[in-house]
Amino acid sequence: MVIVFACIISVSLWLSGNNNDKTLAESMEETKIEKSKIEELMSQVNEELINYRYKEIGLSFSNDLHMITVQVHDKKFSNRNEKKIKTLIHNIAKEIKLDNIKVQFETIDPYINVSEENIKNSELANDVGSNISKLLNDNGYKFSSIFFEPRKDKAIIEIKIEGTEDYYNNVRDEIKKLVSNATFLNKKINIEVSVKRRSENEIRDEQWQPIFSAIIEETDKKFKEYRGFAYSFHPKPLQIIIKTNLPKSKWYWNSNKKIVQIEDYVNEIIKIKMKELSVEEIPYEIIIRNRDNKKIN
Repeated sequence: MVIVFACIISVSLWLSGNNNDKTLAESMEETKIEKSKIEELMSQVNEELINYRYKEIGLSFSNDLHMITVQVHDKKFSNRNEKKIKTLIHNIAKEIKLDNIKVQFETIDPYINVSEENIKNSELANDVGSNISKLLNDNGYKFSSIFFEPRKDKAIIEIKIEGTEDYYNNVRDEIKKLVSNATFLNKKINIEVSVKRRSENEIRDEQWQPIFSAIIEETDKKFKEYRGFAYSFHPKPLQIIIKTNLPKSKWYWNSNKKIVQIEDYVNEIIKIKMKELSVEEIPYEIIIRNRDNKKIN
C-alpha cells in the first residue's frame, strides 16, 4: 500500500551547545548540516515504512520539540505497531547522528473520499502538464510554470514564461499557437491557452526566500527575545520585520543595546546570503517590533 508522506519541517532549528561562541558563518553552516540530517532522517523513515508495507501514514517533524509525529487513521494500527515504528525511527536517527529525537503517534480523520471526476481531472492535469512541458522544452522555450484548470465547457491552461519582456513579446504568440494546436490536447479537451510572463515581483520574492529562511533560523538561534518574522516588498523599500519579546520602552534595561545587536546580526545574515546566492542588492529596512508589535528602532 502506498504511504502518504507529508514531511513538514519547521524553520527554527535546535542545536546543542552555546551558540554565542560561534561566528555567524559557523552557525549558518551548522544549520545547513542539521537541516540536511533532518531531511535524510525523514526520507529514510519514509522509505523504511514503505518497505514494511504499512497502511497510509503521514510524517511531520517539529524542530522546537525535536519530535517526529506519525499520523495514522486507525488507533488499532497505532497500538499494534507503535513500538516497532518508534524503534525503527530511533535506529535511523542514531545512524544519522541526530540525538534526542522524540516520536509521538497521532490519529487523524480519514481522508475525504475523492470523487471519480476529481481523480480523472487530476490524472488529466498531470498528463497535460507533462506533455506541454516536453513540448516547450523540445522547442527551446524558457518557462517557469504550467497551470491547468479543467472546466466543463473549456479548460484553462496558463503558461508563465521566463526571460525579458522582449523575449516574452517575441515568443508569446508562438507558444500559444504551438500549445493550442497540440494533437494530444485536441483529442481530449476544449482549451483556452494563456501565456504570461513571470513578473519581476515574483522573481524577486523567490530569490529572497532563502535569505528570509536564514534570517528566521539564525535570529531564532541567537536571540531568546526573537518571536517571529515578516516581510513586505510593498511599499518600497523591502521591509524586514523582526518580532521580539522586548518590553514597551527601548530604554528598559539593555533593550536599546539588544535592538542594535539584532539589527546588526540580521544585516550580516543578509550580506552573507546575498553573496552566496549572487542576489542583486535592493534597498531594505529592518524593523524591530516589541512584544506589543510596536516599532522600537
